Order: sequence, then C-alpha cells, then structure tokens
Amino acid sequence: MSKAQQKFGPGVVQLTLPLSSLPSQRLKAGKLRAKEAVKEAIAAAIRGCGLSRDVIADEMSRLTGESISIHAINNWTAPAKADRSMPLEYAPALAIVTGDACALRVVAEAAGYVLLEPGDVPLYELGKITAEDRERAKQRRELWARIKA
Repeated sequence: MSKAQQKFGPGVVQLTLPLSSLPSQRLKAGKLRAKEAVKEAIAAAIRGCGLSRDVIADEMSRLTGESISIHAINNWTAPAKADRSMPLEYAPALAIVTGDACALRVVAEAAGYVLLEPGDVPLYELGKITAEDRERAKQRRELWARIKA
C-alpha cells in the first residue's frame, strides 16, 4: 500500500537547488557521524552520576512525561545496538538527571556549535558586550577623525 500524496494548491511549485550549491556539500560524507560518540557520552554520564539506571529511567520518565525504561537506556549505551539511539528530545532530561551535558555537547560540536555551561553564560555575554563596546569605540574614533578633517 502506498502513502497518500500530499495535495498542494494549484499555484504551488517546488523549486530545487543543485546539490552542489548546498553548504553541506562542502563536508565529507560521514563527517557528522557522531553515533558512537553519543553512545559513549551517555554511558559516561550514567557511570559518573552515581545513580542506578532504574532511578535515571524513572526520573527521565517523570521529566519528559513519557515512559522510558531501563531497557531503553541499556540499548542507548550498548555499542552492539547501533540501531538504537536515544531520541534527541530526551537529551535535556538525561543532562539534568545525571548532571552531565556531554551527549548534548557531542551533538552540538559535530555541527560546529559550542555548548556553554550555565555558569559560563554571563562570561560569554560580558565578552560579547565588550567586543561590541570596542567596535563602537573604533567607529567613534573614525567619526571624530572625519569631523576634525
């Protein structure tokens, strides 16, 4: 049985881009493979937190409102279960329960992003304001130079 085709209005057309124009085409195939690193990060977070997998499963279930079993956690961490990955929406709950955001960090860094610890956010914001202040000071000096000329 085939899937039902989605109907669009009469004036809707899909524009396609050549694959070579996509920014992702500059990356090597498989460059973003992080499955093993995520599994290792989840396992390390669980080992390092001192809680049993039962407690972790129960607390993640409570936080997400979905049933998460110890068997699911075991599958997420088992290297032999390559086809069993933790859903991304569960990662915040795991980070909160274990106190370790390494799984989130691995995924963010694979895409070139940096994950800040909550305590580092004010330092980041201060640095951003400082950089903006320096840029404004440079613009101010240039304007004064133009005024004096």
